Amino acid sequence: MFGKRTAFTLALAAFTVLAAAGPAAGQAVESLWAPVPVTIDGVAQEWDESTPVIDDKSKVEYALRNDERNLYIIMVFKNPLYKSTLDYTGMKIYFTTGAKKSKDFGILFQKKQLTAEGLIANLQQRGQVLTEEQKAEIRKKATHIVFSEEIIKPKKAVAPADPAVETDPPIFRTIEKGRLSVCEFRIPLSRVNQLGGIGAEPGQSILLGFEWGGMTNQILRDMMAGRSDRSVTSSERGVSSDRGFSDESGDDSGGVGSRPGQIPASEYNRDPRYMIRSFWIQAKLATKS
Repeated sequence: MFGKRTAFTLALAAFTVLAAAGPAAGQAVESLWAPVPVTIDGVAQEWDESTPVIDDKSKVEYALRNDERNLYIIMVFKNPLYKSTLDYTGMKIYFTTGAKKSKDFGILFQKKQLTAEGLIANLQQRGQVLTEEQKAEIRKKATHIVFSEEIIKPKKAVAPADPAVETDPPIFRTIEKGRLSVCEFRIPLSRVNQLGGIGAEPGQSILLGFEWGGMTNQILRDMMAGRSDRSVTSSERGVSSDRGFSDESGDDSGGVGSRPGQIPASEYNRDPRYMIRSFWIQAKLATKS
């Protein structure tokens, strides 16, 4: 256990010392080749050879790695102000192999806190058959932390099928250590057999979009109920499945607005802690040397 904490600390120290400014316009972020698959656990021990890049606006530090099957992303948030309401809204990562930004395909990565009954229902909705013993084990805890990955795709999109192609599902994990938050993501390169893939190969250039934060009805409800202070920490957010927020175009996906039945917008919308944050990068996938 001590060794893991030490590796984690050293990796984060490397991020602090070696982080570089965001790429210049038209300059691609280089992904490094991963000789072995990256373990997605929120612990940064596999990233000590990477030079993190800082996004100028959001101040998030990030780096990319890939192998022949997956793209791996690490994101480090050092200031709660720029983390914003990530715990409520999750992180949307969009990807395209085209020349223009597109939100047609992506994944919503979200950490949720569910009641025991909510977790049972969630697992059953995903097709998992639970025994009474398994349900009893889940009910031993009042709440559970669940990491979910929801694929964003056009309504009629269909993944090409090929039983000979093996792909890994998208996953993510996050660790919080004081004011520091570390998120690791895995996104499959191939789109065959699943729509959660990028549809790219090693050596190819892709566009990646990151979007998180914003004011939601659930944040306002928690504030009104006294369950959330202005720091919006995950331990204080209560049980919620609300993930909606408005994007920069004004398109509402369940966030605060003026439609009937919604909580009206307030002065919190102008607070930088509750801003929607997003940025796009061009990335160059690595090839095996």
